[in-house]
Amino acid sequence: MRDVSSWGFYGYGVDSTLEKIELLAPERTPNESEGHRRYILKYPRIFEIGISWEDITELIASQVGKLLKLKMMDVEIVQREGRRGALLKNFVPYRGQFLEGGSILSDFEDYESPILSELKGEDLINFGLDMIEKLPFWKDIKKEFIAMNFFDILIGNQDRHPFNWMMLYYEDGKKSFSPIYDNGASLGFRFDDEKLKMYLSNEIQLHKYIRNTKVKAGLFEYKQVKAKDLIKVLKNRYIEESSIIISHIEAFDFYKYEGYIDRSLFLTERQKEWLKLIISIRQEYILKWYKGEEKI
Repeated sequence: MRDVSSWGFYGYGVDSTLEKIELLAPERTPNESEGHRRYILKYPRIFEIGISWEDITELIASQVGKLLKLKMMDVEIVQREGRRGALLKNFVPYRGQFLEGGSILSDFEDYESPILSELKGEDLINFGLDMIEKLPFWKDIKKEFIAMNFFDILIGNQDRHPFNWMMLYYEDGKKSFSPIYDNGASLGFRFDDEKLKMYLSNEIQLHKYIRNTKVKAGLFEYKQVKAKDLIKVLKNRYIEESSIIISHIEAFDFYKYEGYIDRSLFLTERQKEWLKLIISIRQEYILKWYKGEEKI
């Protein structure tokens, strides 16, 4: 595990549920600009009751995304002054700007609409998608936004609110959808080994847990929707984009993934068993839901 205690401190991260600090690497990577020395170090939350290994799930989720051919934030587990955390390479343009999705969507009246509070299920999802489709650059980000949502269902991400994706604006006028980041609240990040043992040994409870998966769809701060409903709506509204990410999920390279899990020095044996199984079963559910099949 790399020690970054000697790296320069240059600030605290933006408001977040996790403690963050901003660091400067001592030397920039060859052929990269000064801006590529910038990193963010996120520490896992400390709870009065229970555990959190969300720095590690941040790392694993990044690997899952890369196997799906998605643009992911680079993650590494490091230590600084004796504390373990997830080191993230800052992707914000050095001389450019960024806007979080929540800041962009909040310009719409619909974002605070009283109607929003009354809607549920597919109606709520369609309302949110109607809103985001008003963005002038929606067609440019549609493929990545939809892929991000299928990815979140695969990892069971609980926290893809609209402030957990952003648009990047460059000096030359170009703009792009950000790499996928803030994926730590996923993959059972609050489960200790005893909880994992229960799910690994109780198939009924495990399948119930997966069937009950809810996500925020990158659209809602305080509301969640069922993963199954979101897949149905995305498939019906965005046939081509959904079929692309589904093909990647169907062809997911479990050999590479499981090899990566087995080589990880940060995981207990039970966590390794869990991470292999949960992605496999979530894949099965996603494909079944996409095909309109109710049960496995």
